Amino acid sequence: MMKRFFASLLAVCLACSMLFVPASAASPSTAVQTAVVLGGMTAGQAGSLADPLTRGQLARMLVAFSPERESAGAQGSAGKLFQDVSGSDPLAPWIRIAVQRGWMSGYTDGTFRPGNPVTLEEACAAVLNLLGYDVTTLSGTFPTAQLNKASELGLRARLNCTPGQGMNLEDGAVLLYNALTAKTGSGEVYASTLGFSVTDGQVSVPSVLLGSLEGPFVAGENTQLPFAPVVIYRNDAASDSAELAPYDVYYYSPNAQTLWIYNRKAAGRITAVAPSASAPSSVTVAGTEYAIGTPSAASVLSSLNGGGVGQVVTLLLGMDNQVVQVLTGAQADEVFYGVVQTASRNLVEDNGADVRQSVAVACTDGRVRTVSVDKSLNFPAGTLVEITVDQNGEAVRTMDAKHLSGTFNESGTALSGMPLAENAEILDTTAEGVAGAISPSRLSGVTLQDSDVRYYTTDAQGRIDRMILNNATGDLWTYGVLDDVRNLADTVGKTVDQAAGRPSALAAGAAGTTATGNVAADVADLVLPSTSDILYGIIDGSIASTLWDSLTSSTGRVAAYTLQLASKNTSGILSNILGYLGSGANYVCLIDGQNTTLQTAVKYPVVAGGIAVSKSPSGTVKSMIQLMPVKIDRVGAASVMSGENRYETADHMQVYLWYKGQYFATSLSQVNPQDYHLIGWYDNLGCAAGSKIRVLVAVKKS
Repeated sequence: MMKRFFASLLAVCLACSMLFVPASAASPSTAVQTAVVLGGMTAGQAGSLADPLTRGQLARMLVAFSPERESAGAQGSAGKLFQDVSGSDPLAPWIRIAVQRGWMSGYTDGTFRPGNPVTLEEACAAVLNLLGYDVTTLSGTFPTAQLNKASELGLRARLNCTPGQGMNLEDGAVLLYNALTAKTGSGEVYASTLGFSVTDGQVSVPSVLLGSLEGPFVAGENTQLPFAPVVIYRNDAASDSAELAPYDVYYYSPNAQTLWIYNRKAAGRITAVAPSASAPSSVTVAGTEYAIGTPSAASVLSSLNGGGVGQVVTLLLGMDNQVVQVLTGAQADEVFYGVVQTASRNLVEDNGADVRQSVAVACTDGRVRTVSVDKSLNFPAGTLVEITVDQNGEAVRTMDAKHLSGTFNESGTALSGMPLAENAEILDTTAEGVAGAISPSRLSGVTLQDSDVRYYTTDAQGRIDRMILNNATGDLWTYGVLDDVRNLADTVGKTVDQAAGRPSALAAGAAGTTATGNVAADVADLVLPSTSDILYGIIDGSIASTLWDSLTSSTGRVAAYTLQLASKNTSGILSNILGYLGSGANYVCLIDGQNTTLQTAVKYPVVAGGIAVSKSPSGTVKSMIQLMPVKIDRVGAASVMSGENRYETADHMQVYLWYKGQYFATSLSQVNPQDYHLIGWYDNLGCAAGSKIRVLVAVKKS
């Protein structure tokens, strides 16, 4: 049981994981932890990831991600290696191996220059050598050939640095981690040559790496760690505090000086166990199934010991949300706070026909819990509720709002002097019940009004430990780019013509006639420019931001024009036109790079470029708003400049190239203000922590 548990332990913390995870899909945190465990960097360096990646440090990473990593420590002092690298240099063994294997080389003056920063093309060339590629066979010359081959192999995935730019330690870890799933020069997946198992292009770190991991443990009142951790992760996010509260699940690696803490819980009545009641390997609580990760947890849930379906429990969850320990009786008492997402009534026939109501609640810990409630009660979507779990079962009740206002400090650890608990849970919500957990750092420097905070609680020390916000970030909207909307105007005009019995034109001089006699042409010319017209209008300044609100009311003019035409017509088509304008529409968009068609019940005043879409928890479009455009002059790490105005970029900003009437999804590293006109689209929704660039559109200057 324990081996199977560890085999799927670290869904995010791949440093000690056997869970199958594609290298290209893993987070930078995963890559860094892998580098630490393999010996590519120290735990201390993991806390200074913005430090430059040097030639000496690159040599260490190359060896750590190679079959030679075990021999680096046995090199010892073997005399002077280069003029500037003595045999006693800490990096000497790594440099010696990297040079001997031909992955890197020294300079003609007899130096290695271990402290020199490494550029993207230099690092890619070294990794290609590591993978066994003969650079003489690559198409093109340095650095273009190396960069193109690295992109082809997926080595540059999630790297934001550009050619000629120095890399940092995190970039180096990500690059070497990406190499694990790349094909070698002989056609093998590189990870397989290191002894890592590979299935369908996905890598699992072998069990030998688990030797440095200890746990899971469950903290008590005065738990003491056997060492002072250098790197700490709390619920898979970096943390500065190693504080352990009772019932926290934790793991540690003395070798990597790393600590993982989890305070995730699931509480409620068990509705299912599988595959059998006597020997369960999974359990379902509050509508969610969890894998059982320890023999002790399986024992408590087994029917042989009185556990199983109907039992009220609190599950202590560890890595990968596996059940580590089960609390029962008074220990199982738990309280959760959140908002209703959906409420549904269904027929049940357990003891005759009856109706059962289930309420799905998005809670502050980011989990959605489904609870059975009295069928006569009403819980509209978006309602603030409290879920209580005790030995009698589960209960849901509505809550009155509890407001709070103030400004977060720059570290996101206090609100106007009121500290946040280390494991503070913050949930942003909408009136429709859409919800998403956010980290306190997301609110750094943000001022919240009373209306922005729907509810909060404090712990025994008076620290804010839970907070429910009212659409304070803007992150709950769906963002994307709208396809050319001129087609919408054409459709309106053609529909009017067809409804009037005039396939192409109105008879000159007749009631409701137009200048040309062709409604479709008139509507298109009167109402909307093309997407290219709009983008170039923003670029050359002919469309100023102050005029954008007027432009985005164009679809309102569609309605006004057609209604006016209908009012003059005596052929009885008024009801047809009104029926058309009152019906829905299909909006063709790109959202997160994917072609998407949004079906709506009404038409919205959006014309081109970036849009924001509000949806219900079920995915129904509730509203659609045009984002505000701004021409970008400079691009920074987490912000852009337009003249003297600075705009922060969203964490998941989408980047598109516009070319000949079509959008192509790309990345920020592939566009720059020197070669492209850049247009940022930011949300102007009134959210306290909003007004971020959500979409960036690039138009090549040539």
